[in-house]
Amino acid sequence: MTPLFRKVFRVLFFPISLLFVRCGNSSLSTGAVIDPSLLRVSVNFYQSTDEDGEPTERVDAYVKDANDRSVANPNIQVKVDGHKLRLTTGSTNYYSTYAYYMLADTTWHMEADKVYPASIVLTDGKEYSLGTMQVQPTLTPALFLPPKTHSRRQALTLYWQDVEPNNWFVSLWKKWHGETSKTELTVSKRHRTVDEWNHVYYEGQSTEEADYLLKEIGSGKGALTIPVTYFQRSQNPFNELSLMVNSEKQVTVDAPFLKGSAISSTRRALYRIEVTD
Repeated sequence: MTPLFRKVFRVLFFPISLLFVRCGNSSLSTGAVIDPSLLRVSVNFYQSTDEDGEPTERVDAYVKDANDRSVANPNIQVKVDGHKLRLTTGSTNYYSTYAYYMLADTTWHMEADKVYPASIVLTDGKEYSLGTMQVQPTLTPALFLPPKTHSRRQALTLYWQDVEPNNWFVSLWKKWHGETSKTELTVSKRHRTVDEWNHVYYEGQSTEEADYLLKEIGSGKGALTIPVTYFQRSQNPFNELSLMVNSEKQVTVDAPFLKGSAISSTRRALYRIEVTD
């Protein structure tokens, strides 16, 4: 697998990879836990918009020990914006499970211009700050608006404006302070059919590396031109382009927590372009 395809695979299938976290709870899941240096804490703010414009948002958190095992201690609390996250159990199959925290308050919604604090409360009631996160702004048509249809007989140029809002200097300053961000555009081919009852079927994603285009989006204006040869050459039939704008932002959580602790934000927007003859 080449570096490009590994990168595309990671972006497209990262949610699936969460199902394969190391199973088995830590010994810290019971008893007193008063030393934050024993914990690796990860908090993720997730926002997505599907091709039909339907939004999804959630906040998940994982607490692990030095051996990467889940700390499922009911007397430990993770809090975001003052809201307690609920300790729950996910499963990879019928035989293995893993613990994580989730924000179950459906009345709470993310706002791009607000800074959200995250913290953890250990079993002795002492609260430790993890840091703050300001999530990425929603992708409006003014920032990115691909066409609804496109002829396979012509090249296609996709334009964007300020999808990644930071300039080089600001990004460097944030990286110095433990904050990084990256936005990428992924283009791929797929075949979509709709039956008489309006049920949509996809014939699977292509496994051909040449069918995937990956473009990192910087600040300011940008464009990606897809040549006409991309539409003409294909081992698999396709009638649609799938576009995904994926933005990942991360803030490092410093000591006393274990290395690898972080607060992250993921914004994902999906688009479809019908390819016509």
